[in-house]
Amino acid sequence: MVDTCLVLRTAGHPSGRQRSIRWQARRLSLRGAVRFAADAFFRFKYRAAKPTALWCNAEHVWLGRETFLYWALWDTDIDIPWVVAQAADAPRDADELRAAVREELAAYWEQQVTSLPRTGKPRWMPLP
Repeated sequence: MVDTCLVLRTAGHPSGRQRSIRWQARRLSLRGAVRFAADAFFRFKYRAAKPTALWCNAEHVWLGRETFLYWALWDTDIDIPWVVAQAADAPRDADELRAAVREELAAYWEQQVTSLPRTGKPRWMPLP
């Protein structure tokens, strides 16, 4: 017997988290809404020694720029273009919106790469 407590949703049905972030971002400018959504979904904490990857605290994985952009734009559990579509100055055309969001996400990535601290040695005591 298989007992599952996993709730699956079909594509096109946003999650509660997506709806909540969308509701909070609706009064922001597109730039602010994209950054707010990216912070909420990815929670970047560190950058690699070479600035090619960021540590995603939400997924516990190192992400490169292209993977970040792909997940943010196309992953149905994230879908930042849908999340920010109600922002104050968001374009109404879907293609224009996706292009504007991609541009804002690229700028967000560059800002994170230059401002986040590098990973260093762990700050906890070693095990005996």
